[in-house]
Amino acid sequence: MKLTSKWIPLFASNFLGVFNNNFFKTLICLLAINWVAKGNESMIVSLASGLYVLSYIFFSPMAGRLSKTMYKKKIMIIARITELLLVIIGSFGFYIESVYLVMACIFLLGLVSTLFSPSKYGLIRDIGGKEGISFGTGTLEMFTFFGAILGPLLATIISDFYNFYVMAGLFVVISLLSLFAISRLKVSESEPMKKSEDTIIPFVFEYKAFKFAAGIKGLNLIILGLSSFWMVGSFLQMNLLVHCPKTLGMTNTQTGYVLTASALGIGLGSFLAGLISKGKVELGLTPIGGFGMCISLLLLFFLQPSGFVFGFMIFLTALFCGIYMVPLSASVQNSVEGRKQGDMIAYSNFMIFLLIFISAALFALITKHFGTNSIFIFLVILIFTMSILMIKYVPDMFARFRNLMKISK
Repeated sequence: MKLTSKWIPLFASNFLGVFNNNFFKTLICLLAINWVAKGNESMIVSLASGLYVLSYIFFSPMAGRLSKTMYKKKIMIIARITELLLVIIGSFGFYIESVYLVMACIFLLGLVSTLFSPSKYGLIRDIGGKEGISFGTGTLEMFTFFGAILGPLLATIISDFYNFYVMAGLFVVISLLSLFAISRLKVSESEPMKKSEDTIIPFVFEYKAFKFAAGIKGLNLIILGLSSFWMVGSFLQMNLLVHCPKTLGMTNTQTGYVLTASALGIGLGSFLAGLISKGKVELGLTPIGGFGMCISLLLLFFLQPSGFVFGFMIFLTALFCGIYMVPLSASVQNSVEGRKQGDMIAYSNFMIFLLIFISAALFALITKHFGTNSIFIFLVILIFTMSILMIKYVPDMFARFRNLMKISK
């Protein structure tokens, strides 16, 4: 399947939305630290990161119900209009330098993203049919990835050459373009359900999903391992935003280059994992990625490099991170079929955002008492523990790991 005009409105709106949210969130981390007393930098970064994902923990079941009982395109248009209003209010928060106002806006932007997330994925089948699911999902994720890279990069550059009117103008123009793009979507949707019996109580839904996953050997541990990947990514992003300028003396633009290197590393690692797997679920790659991360993080902790060497080590860590993640993600989708697959993906998403939220709280606590360099050794302990547990309790992982090690020799 090819990238035709029927797909462009969805992909463009998604890319611009992800870009704007990451642009907004990163600017909070870079600018709001100057509005508070020195020494609270980690707290600002933790708050911005935690508030953005908090909605995913509590409102994901509600989002799923909305996607069944309303037209999905209508949900996305309402979401884009709401986001436009929020970035205007958020811009005013930057103007008056109000931590409370920009933090409220980042929470509400996260809530909007939560509520329309199932709808944007649901539109894929409506646009391309069953045969377009793989193409649509893969391309949507690719543009999401690009938005998550480029948004923070632009934020670091803007913060070094700060001009309020340029920043606010970008917020508004990008939001308007995102709204315009989704309004141009031509799609034929099925009639929404009049009502849904699915629970909207998050922990009830997750408990049922946990019990179901417990019936498939190793699945809960695989989901926990996949969630730990996102936890590591969250820790690294937060730590770089503080460690690079505060410890290494980098400008915000230089920090942006390191963030970009980490995102590119994850992308390359994911691509390599897919290439090596040759269409299979190759669980043996996860321990390789895990131990590779441990080695590179240990070098970061003990050598404490700076400049290009630091950036390269972060890239290497992220590359192994991608290799670690891909088999786990594929395994979650491969473990169950039919409607339960959607439930398992929702359960996996809940665990991912729960651990990202926990990472935001832990980051502030660890860096306050032990400094930013200690994050690297904390991640070594986390990844090593998860890798050993999965090798021991996930079926076939150790055998596949051993076979890959023999091939590499």
